Amino acid sequence: MAGFAVVMTILTFGFLCLFAACVASIGLYLLAKRRLHEDRPNRRRVIVATALAPFLALFWLIAALLIHVEISNRWAHQDCGFSPDPFVTLPNGYVLGSANTYDGYFRAPGFQTDAPVAGPGYVRSIIDLQLSNGYFTGTQFDFETSRIRHFVFDTRTRAFQAADQEDSARSAAAETNAHTDATSYWKLYAQYRHHWPNYILMIMIITGESAIGLGVWKLWTTE
Repeated sequence: MAGFAVVMTILTFGFLCLFAACVASIGLYLLAKRRLHEDRPNRRRVIVATALAPFLALFWLIAALLIHVEISNRWAHQDCGFSPDPFVTLPNGYVLGSANTYDGYFRAPGFQTDAPVAGPGYVRSIIDLQLSNGYFTGTQFDFETSRIRHFVFDTRTRAFQAADQEDSARSAAAETNAHTDATSYWKLYAQYRHHWPNYILMIMIITGESAIGLGVWKLWTTE
């Protein structure tokens, strides 16, 4: 469901941006035809360039977003920010992510999560999580008993130990507060998430769109 929601959001924004580009293109085309004199030597070229500018701006926006995805994945080692599987890479090389709001996971380098809530090199179905002195400690939802259980995971030996379980009422409360709890795995996720890829994205968008606008303005002002 999370993946479907992300796809629908992207498609919706894409459609709105395309619609806005079409409206802007028509408006700029009519404005150029009315404002530019018939005897201007480069009138036709300026009108065409003005009408195409919104689509060029849209193309650059898409290109910047694709570059942002590559920068986030390859250089920052995290998701791009609008992924159905948000993840970050911790300093110890472990990946901390979330299949959905109530299904956090971490996995050792070279390992993948699987159906059991804990397996070789990974633990999933996490609600609370803390990292200290090479140990992950937290709580997870046990599907077999439908209860919350505490666990300890040694990042050096990848040894997993499950402890006592909470009753069903406390389990439901823990899941409900998965985002707001002080020890939620989302807090650890936010702590190690890099923000510099977003700054690069903003710079790329502002620089590219400004260059397009400046280019059109120069065409208008150059006889």
